[in-house]
Amino acid sequence: MNERAGTAFNLAASWYVALPSAKLKSRPKAITLFGRSLVAWRNRSGRPVIADRACPHMGASLADGKVVDGELRCAFHHWRFDGDGACTAVPGLDRIPRGARLRTYPTAERFGYVWAWYGSREPMFGLPEFPELQRDLHFPLGFRFADMTGATPRRIMENTYDPDHLVELHGLDVSGACTMRLVDDPAELPGNGPRIETDPWFGAELSWPSYAGNLGRVTKLLGTNAKRFVLRVDGWPSGQRITYLADGVPQYKLLLATTPIGPNRTVQHIAVAIAPTGRFLGDLRKYLIHRPEVTFTSNQDIPIFNTIEPGDRHGIYVDGDRGMRGFRKYYQHWVDKVTEDA
Repeated sequence: MNERAGTAFNLAASWYVALPSAKLKSRPKAITLFGRSLVAWRNRSGRPVIADRACPHMGASLADGKVVDGELRCAFHHWRFDGDGACTAVPGLDRIPRGARLRTYPTAERFGYVWAWYGSREPMFGLPEFPELQRDLHFPLGFRFADMTGATPRRIMENTYDPDHLVELHGLDVSGACTMRLVDDPAELPGNGPRIETDPWFGAELSWPSYAGNLGRVTKLLGTNAKRFVLRVDGWPSGQRITYLADGVPQYKLLLATTPIGPNRTVQHIAVAIAPTGRFLGDLRKYLIHRPEVTFTSNQDIPIFNTIEPGDRHGIYVDGDRGMRGFRKYYQHWVDKVTEDA
């Protein structure tokens, strides 16, 4: 795809998951991201590097090359490139040809993922922190999974701000109304994590009363029903930190993030850190409740994402769409920030 491929699918300037950290080891890794063919490797210090995959010499795939002293060596003619994309060596030449360099992307590595910045040559904001995900998400205190979807990143992100679908699609049978309010001040979301920079931040709080019907009977039997459930959400254009509380007590924290491969081809990433009880059996019980709950809910969304109309259309809005409309306006603000050389 061409240099402007990212804007073809309404991609916001932001941090995106490039790949899980565990998949980037000692060899270069071919990835497709932002509609572009890229390559990832680790430099001398182990920092991830993401760059154009085609060698500027003859166009050979650099993913077929080898990492030598932290530099990527092309398999075809052994041209070498450092972590900044500069060509450092050409066999038989003392002078490096002009223009012999790769386009690289700003990267960060946190929470078990390698992240890449899209939208400008330098990041417009730092990747937000998520302390609970800094520890290993080992059983039974956490889990993660990923699903390929036929949706756009905006479609996946905005889903959180749609309370009506919780009731209708996910069958959230509750004893009253499910409500959502957009939040103007991060201080209104205590416990979600270190404050995100003001400009990229977007926050909301969803809440609903105790479960009713069959769901109420099951959760009462499991001892997991409550008088009030709350989701505190804050994030950036392509990611969200979510805290799930029952009667004010945190149950788990969830990261929602995306990998935009191409138009209407986006990987949805979910990582969950379960609030520890201090007892193995208590942690195991929460794991056995929340893992199926989160997985089942996500699995209900995937068929919708895979068959939804392509692109980021709008449509007919109703009162329950206020949060989603607010997010769409915010997201488009970050699409408009993408520079021509992104």
